[in-house]
Amino acid sequence: MRRVFRREEGAVSIFLMIALSVVFMFVAVFIDYARIAAMKVQGERLAHAAVRSVMSAYDPQLQQNYGLYAIGETRGDLIMGKTLNESLKPSPRADAFPLLPLRLDSSALQLQRPLGTYDIFNRQISEDMKYKAPIDFTLEMLSKFKPMSQSMKEASSTFDVLKKLGKLYDQREKELDDMLEKQRKAGQQAPPLSRLVLQPPGSQISDEVLGGAIATAGDAASQYQDYMNKSAEDASRESDEKLYTDLLRKYLEGTASMSSTLAAGVRGASSRHEALLQEAEEHFKKAQQLNEEMKQVIEEAESRSASSGYDALSHQSVPGTDSSSAGDAPMIQSIRQQTGKLIHHDSFLDSFQAEINRQKNEWGPVVQKLDALAGSLGSSAAASSVSRASRSVEEYIQEYSDPGTRNKLSQKQLELEQLRSSDKERKALEGEARGKLKQAERWMAALHGGKESGEVQAQFKELKRYYDDSLSFNAVAAEEDRRGTEWESDPYDAGHASMDQMDGSFAAMGGLMDGVMDELFQNEYAVHYFSHYDITELSGLSDPGTLSGFTPPDLKEQEVEYILYGFHNGYANIAAAYGEIFASRLAIRTMEGFVVNSNKGNPLLILAAAILYGVEKAIEDMIALSTKGSVELSRYMPVEMTYRDHLRLFLFLHSHNDKKMSRMLALIRFHTGINPAERATYASGEIELGMKLWFLPGVTKALGAVMDHGDDAVKGSEYIITRRADFSY
Repeated sequence: MRRVFRREEGAVSIFLMIALSVVFMFVAVFIDYARIAAMKVQGERLAHAAVRSVMSAYDPQLQQNYGLYAIGETRGDLIMGKTLNESLKPSPRADAFPLLPLRLDSSALQLQRPLGTYDIFNRQISEDMKYKAPIDFTLEMLSKFKPMSQSMKEASSTFDVLKKLGKLYDQREKELDDMLEKQRKAGQQAPPLSRLVLQPPGSQISDEVLGGAIATAGDAASQYQDYMNKSAEDASRESDEKLYTDLLRKYLEGTASMSSTLAAGVRGASSRHEALLQEAEEHFKKAQQLNEEMKQVIEEAESRSASSGYDALSHQSVPGTDSSSAGDAPMIQSIRQQTGKLIHHDSFLDSFQAEINRQKNEWGPVVQKLDALAGSLGSSAAASSVSRASRSVEEYIQEYSDPGTRNKLSQKQLELEQLRSSDKERKALEGEARGKLKQAERWMAALHGGKESGEVQAQFKELKRYYDDSLSFNAVAAEEDRRGTEWESDPYDAGHASMDQMDGSFAAMGGLMDGVMDELFQNEYAVHYFSHYDITELSGLSDPGTLSGFTPPDLKEQEVEYILYGFHNGYANIAAAYGEIFASRLAIRTMEGFVVNSNKGNPLLILAAAILYGVEKAIEDMIALSTKGSVELSRYMPVEMTYRDHLRLFLFLHSHNDKKMSRMLALIRFHTGINPAERATYASGEIELGMKLWFLPGVTKALGAVMDHGDDAVKGSEYIITRRADFSY
């Protein structure tokens, strides 16, 4: 054996075999490497193609009617399996060489991210509206409102400050009236005392004989001399011969009674006088405080935070508008600058305090003289005391009780009335505006009084169930039963509410470029894809009686209104839209009213005239809107505003975005029968492919270790790969 192995024949052949085997193995590695690389590329393509095939089966109804994409009713795993099988089917040609004989081991599909999820729904809305919404809203809405932004800003600020001042003004003037009334009542304490002193006042005291009634202090003084004479006569007689005992006793009793009555009257009158003047002083202090509050309101008017929205819109660049136009803003601003006329100067108010003090001081001498009179009755000083007391009381009465020209309180009242010269006209205008407002109130009552059919009730009942399901699916608390906004019957309250609405509208429009784009997309999506009410159906507004038979429209005729307000009945959404349109028209027309009535002088009179003008013109606008479906934005901005435009504006005022999305999803489900919460918008597919390798398993295992791809593996003589693909609408 040792000789065999030591032989040299055949050595070259063995060496060549070893060398060739190494070369063959090296080439084999590259062949299978190329096949595996091609297999991986093909696997990626197959995975993506399979998932794309699944996603291509979107629901056409959602796409065509609402611009939304979600997987349709066909089972995704069937589509995926069919696509893979068709792609891996071997070539029918007999002479074909299967370089990549791929085999499908398994496939799996996961469908996720349902359309009914707020984030997904909002993203699809944004994708659909990202070009249309900003352009349409800018050209159709912002371009209309921007030119009037500064005028509305000044109107809103002026209305706000004048409404506050008007309330404080009326309270202040009432306090001053109450103050003077208390002073008058204090002055009325003197006449009863005058009647106890001398009747008629200022008459001469002449001597009278005893025996007359002592009804006044003057009666006692007039009988005093006769009393003294008769007392002297009886003093000279014996006791059994006295003639005037009864008369003298009666006089003394009457005098004592009058003295007591007068003293008690003085005490009571003084107590009441002091209390009434104290109340008058309290009313004065309240009036003084209200006057200071009015000053504060005027100071704060120029720093009103609600004005920022108007400025933001005014500074935005909107095609077709003039950024420098101030409109009627300066004229309206000048009205607000006249509010100082409503403030009472400190010196004027101080004169009222001085008059209260003077009345107190004037009462003191009266009391002193009356007290002196009460103590002097039955003495020789009675007559002079009566004269002095009577003069003092009468002087006080002339200044604080009689209606004559000397009455100090009447003079102060006249000073107030001169400053209130426009109050009577203002109250008349307020009453007229209140009467006009009742017409719109009757329309609202007619709309709320409509009787919906059983079919409409069933529609809204089903819709509410879908709406609650959407809220629950998105883990949002269900809403309590909602109530509409209370109708304001007071013109000032109605005007204030309308100006607040306009503040919110301009703030929303002014903030469009500062992060509220999602809300803009949602709002514009609502008015593009959902139907709204035909406002011309209310053409009978000119005669509220014709609305008594108002029939609420069905759900398909008020979808945008439902999205906006969310009432689950046939009439409340229409009534709410009507109320908000009236409020917006009232705000705009009141702005015009400030301009039209700016020459009336008194700011509160201008306000009353402006609100009356606003109510009248807003009623005319509602009739015009219900007749032709649109109304002129303003007499100073002659562009048409449709009913749809108003709804677009109000959508910004009700920024309950989650609720609005649930209402839209509920409507989609109601009309299509498709539950968005059950329709996926995202697919994740996984396939496992195998390919038989051509060379030694050991080499391929080594190759697999070198070319490891995580999920790739070598099983026997096969190379296995797993590939995933994800796709989202």
